[in-house]
Amino acid sequence: MARAFTGLEKETIRARLMEAGLACFTRYGLKKTTIEDLTKPVKISKAAFYHFFPSKEALYAELLLERFPAMQRRVVDRSLRATKDTREAIVRFQRELVKEMEADDLIRPIILNPSELEQIIHGVPDGMRSVANLDLGGPVFEWIRDAQARGEIIDGDPEVVGSMLGLVKFLPTHQDDIDPVLYPRLLEAAINVVADGLTSTASSGKVDRPTARTSRRQAPAARTGQRTDEKPARGKKAKRQ
Repeated sequence: MARAFTGLEKETIRARLMEAGLACFTRYGLKKTTIEDLTKPVKISKAAFYHFFPSKEALYAELLLERFPAMQRRVVDRSLRATKDTREAIVRFQRELVKEMEADDLIRPIILNPSELEQIIHGVPDGMRSVANLDLGGPVFEWIRDAQARGEIIDGDPEVVGSMLGLVKFLPTHQDDIDPVLYPRLLEAAINVVADGLTSTASSGKVDRPTARTSRRQAPAARTGQRTDEKPARGKKAKRQ
């Protein structure tokens, strides 16, 4: 019968399994990582692994929950808490979120490959709790409610508005399918569309910027001197060139 681990040994082994998990998951991904990959560097048996985690998915979830609060603070501190301009805060938030998604080797794979997220959900007893923590939660919802109270962003369920803020993080999942010259412009356009849409109520009462459609519609009048509300004379058709 195997010797039971002491309290200190359990603490040490658990920490080393976390280190091995981070190394393996970022290198191989969740699906390709085996229990042996995790236990070999720690020098414990595969059976002993289950004294510490019920599955490799549970270990992955534990790593995510350990890393996510720090990422949350970075994103919020560099955006929502960094400026009083609501629209600018929304733009910064989305940029920082994309930056974190692209840089984090542990979080990025579950965004790029949703099947791995599903694997975590099904492989962890409290998987739904773990996944529910993978959002920006409280600080963002509180900021949204305050901005809504000031009339600076649209009304609605803060969770829905918060989800809209997070939509941009999925664009990197299609980066390989997009022209590399076009991608940064598309990303920036998407960020600004969300920012404009969420702050539309804040612009009421201000002078609207002319849209491209308005400019094109008024261009003929500018060239000919014709008033935009005048109707063309009947019976006259433009000659074919």
